Amino acid sequence: MALNNNEVSEPCIAEFYAGKSVFITGGTGFLGTVLIEALLTSTPKIGTIYLLIRDKYGSDTRERIKRLLSKQIFQSHSAETLKKVVPVVGVMDAENMGFSDEILKELRENVNIIFHVAATIKFNTHLREAIRTNLTGTMRCIEFGKSLKKLDAFVHLSTAFCNSNYGGLLEEKVYAPAQDPYDMLKMAENNEAWNDIKARADWLHITKDHPNTYTFTKQLAENLVMKELAGFPAAIVRPSIVYGTYEYPVEGWVGNASSGHLGFFAGYYKGLFRTIYGNSQSKIDLIPVDYTINASLVLGWYVGTRKLELPEVVHSTSGDVNPITLGEYTDIINDRVRVHPSQTMVWIPSAKIRNGLRYTVYFYLFQILPTMLWYWPEKLLGLGIKHHTSLEFMRIFNKGIKAFHFFLNKNFQYSTKNAMRIGTLMHPKDMDRYKFDASDIDWSEMIERNFSGVRRYYFREKGETSLKHAIIYAIFKTLQYIGLAIMIWWSYKLCTGINWMFGLDLSSPVLLSLGLLLGSFLIWL
Repeated sequence: MALNNNEVSEPCIAEFYAGKSVFITGGTGFLGTVLIEALLTSTPKIGTIYLLIRDKYGSDTRERIKRLLSKQIFQSHSAETLKKVVPVVGVMDAENMGFSDEILKELRENVNIIFHVAATIKFNTHLREAIRTNLTGTMRCIEFGKSLKKLDAFVHLSTAFCNSNYGGLLEEKVYAPAQDPYDMLKMAENNEAWNDIKARADWLHITKDHPNTYTFTKQLAENLVMKELAGFPAAIVRPSIVYGTYEYPVEGWVGNASSGHLGFFAGYYKGLFRTIYGNSQSKIDLIPVDYTINASLVLGWYVGTRKLELPEVVHSTSGDVNPITLGEYTDIINDRVRVHPSQTMVWIPSAKIRNGLRYTVYFYLFQILPTMLWYWPEKLLGLGIKHHTSLEFMRIFNKGIKAFHFFLNKNFQYSTKNAMRIGTLMHPKDMDRYKFDASDIDWSEMIERNFSGVRRYYFREKGETSLKHAIIYAIFKTLQYIGLAIMIWWSYKLCTGINWMFGLDLSSPVLLSLGLLLGSFLIWL
């Protein structure tokens, strides 16, 4: 039975979550962290928040939860409030998640709501590992949910990219998978099945037309949710490219800036990543993390207050209501980085869209080569980016950035009709606090807030933007022009050397013209 919004005296969503206990997988990750904070802030009467923690190399669980709750995003919460977050050690893909009988009994008695956020988000994770984490892990979470004394809502965090093997407008429905999910569950547990599946090339006959193992296994997981949770209060939320917060709990919180495309954003901010692969006219479907979390909380309330035959599916995307192209994105980051520049840079932040051979040549000539030459001076002098040399930083993030090439060179469209329909059913007070309609986002403002957030929360540079930052930016801008002049001069000297080496006897005006031509080509490149 749906709640009557006109009969309640407080926002319906806070009322729905009041007194209920929540179980979260993936709570130590970027989305999970924002979800925990949102539950504590917007639903102050929330019960216990059980957080699945993996026993990671024997590390102390209490220390891990202490590090999580010491993040700046939780600074406004009292110690008493943070006590609501209770870690439970388990294994995502194990039977009963590896819980002890005592813990399992407590959870089954107390938990009412599940947010399944955990996943391996690396696009090219080994196929078997991706199946075990994204598919087997989802199945274990479903089994756990169905065993609860009272399940009020099950929210599965998926991805808008899971159906990238389909073309055209992607609707808010579960699409037929490339393989049967139950067959894949069995194959993951069969050691002999993997004897002939050793190289990435061997995966292709299994993943078929999926670009990577991530989208393949996430599509399978959605099909499990749809089949196993029919008749249960369940929902699937599909975010696109998740960036830092737009508004809640603070503007521009980016966590460790290693999720998805944020790795590029952080590297670009320091002037390290200077080229973008893709189609300038393609949409880059961005969504702030707080909008995705808001959508998840709203969907938990929605499915928990209605009788549904099948799980509800919504896109947490922007392209259908507030599109931004990759070309527009590039223009905005190049413009807004100067408003909140870093106090230390590898080079002045500037990026261009390149494709094919032009991208490859530029990447190795102007990104890899300079960072290799700078490696030992940076190492010896103790410089670098966040305790890494520029080359190490590039290695950390570049593989993930390359995985986005497929998506940034195509024009995916995501319908949000279902999400918008559900949004109209919210209490008026909830519409402001739980915003998830991307049509009101100012992309220039969002990028600017995220630049400020990368500087403050990831690189831990103190202070607001000051005259010092403006001066540093101006110095690097001047160095850039000096560098371009040096490039042209070296091009002239190279032409002079070739002329002497091969005895071409070209005149100085010809050599100068060739040098200018070569220098201009390198600058264009």
